[in-house]
Parts: sequence; C-alpha cells; structure tokens
Amino acid sequence: MYVEVKLASELEIKKLVVESDSKCVITLIQKMSPKIHGNSSLIRSIKELLVKIEDVEVRHMYRETNFCADTLAKLGQEHEPGIKFWEQQPPCLFHHHLVDASRMKFSRIVVQ
Repeated sequence: MYVEVKLASELEIKKLVVESDSKCVITLIQKMSPKIHGNSSLIRSIKELLVKIEDVEVRHMYRETNFCADTLAKLGQEHEPGIKFWEQQPPCLFHHHLVDASRMKFSRIVVQ
C-alpha cells in the first residue's frame, strides 16, 4: 500500500480511494496505531503521505470482491518489476470476469 500511496502523492492525485481486503491494515491506517506495533513506522509513513492528498477514502473490501486484483498481483510476482501490458486478457482472469458478469453472490458470516 505504501508504494501505491507514495505514487499517488508524487503524481499529485487530488482524490484517492484506497481499498484493501485486510481489515487489520485498514484499521491501523484509519485509527491511531500503537507505537509498539511491528509495522508502526510503515503505518506512520502511509499516514503522512495520505494527509498530503486532498480527498482520501480508505476502506475495507471483502476478498470476494477483489479476485481480479488479487489474481493480477499474484501474476505480477512471476514477472520482472515494471509495467506489463497484455494484448488480451490473461487466461487466469477469465473465470473471475465470468463470475462478475453473472453477478454471482457469495455468502459470508461477518462477526463484528
């Protein structure tokens, strides 16, 4: 998340929506994080970058709504760093797009 927020800050993005399927990360970013947390310096750095952006929304999203991004992130680990363009959709995304297009619902029990 740090790299993406840093890039948004450097590009002087005015409006940013940050989404993550990690409820823990979102909670640490949104609330005051404990100074003894193992990633407190990283959390602090992200927060410092976020305050430079005019309109920021940080929100949690369930993993089921993030299949395409998750699949692309895993696919990206197989390639050299940099920007990758595909002429056609990578085959690993076909199923996820099909599920999205069919508006398939997922059941989930959420404990608050």
